[in-house]
Amino acid sequence: MKEKLKTAFVWTLLLGYLVAVLWIVGGETANVRVDAISVHISDNTNNKFITESDVTQTLNKENIKLIGTLMDSVNIHYLEDVLIHNNKSIKKAEVYRTVYGEINVRIEQRQPIMRVINPNGDSYYIDANGQVMPLSKKYTAHVIVVSGNLNEPYMDHVGENMLRFAAQTTESTGELLPDLFKLVKFINGNKFWKAQIEQIYINQKKEIELVPRVGNHTIILGSIDDIDEKFENLRAFYEQGLAKYGWNKYKTINLKFKNQIVCTKRT
Repeated sequence: MKEKLKTAFVWTLLLGYLVAVLWIVGGETANVRVDAISVHISDNTNNKFITESDVTQTLNKENIKLIGTLMDSVNIHYLEDVLIHNNKSIKKAEVYRTVYGEINVRIEQRQPIMRVINPNGDSYYIDANGQVMPLSKKYTAHVIVVSGNLNEPYMDHVGENMLRFAAQTTESTGELLPDLFKLVKFINGNKFWKAQIEQIYINQKKEIELVPRVGNHTIILGSIDDIDEKFENLRAFYEQGLAKYGWNKYKTINLKFKNQIVCTKRT
């Protein structure tokens, strides 16, 4: 019983000390003004969509003046919302204050996995979470390019998420982006295909064609139906056929048909 009372007394002292410290710190920082803004951007080695100057320009554009402002008056949640709303390349923004008058901004960039280019030259990225994001004037991501007969303007999908879009889309709409997003996710999920496939092309029949890095041939996928089986058949053909007869013997490798591969030789 004495041990329990002793433990309770210790915890009471600790709680009282914590409350006192918070009260003192709160009193000391009540009149502290912002004298510095520190911006930290994750993965700025591989991706350079966002820079420190971009963050500063966004705040200036919204007439947000932080330097000299009382720390207690800074609405950190509002700042986070402003940064995310004004830059579609930002996945997450975290803002917090320090007791030394510094505002810290931590930015997480979106990670694009595909670039869409429609016949009108309109171009944009889609990130790993299916979010549509704009191009950057200062950085180009090395990702799979999707082009051809694909009438998917950026303004029709700005702010769109391909995962939600796929759930709302029916076959009758003819929308291809959700399927193409799934295809790129599939390719990126396999080391061999990620290294081999560099471009996706939509032909006049609205069929999906793949352009490989190695070999002077076109792979006609058709649709993403039975995608696992199609790529398994293609892998077997690569290992047993092209490895034996050469990578440039065939002009097209057609995977559209069930349980078979139809090839067209070069003339």
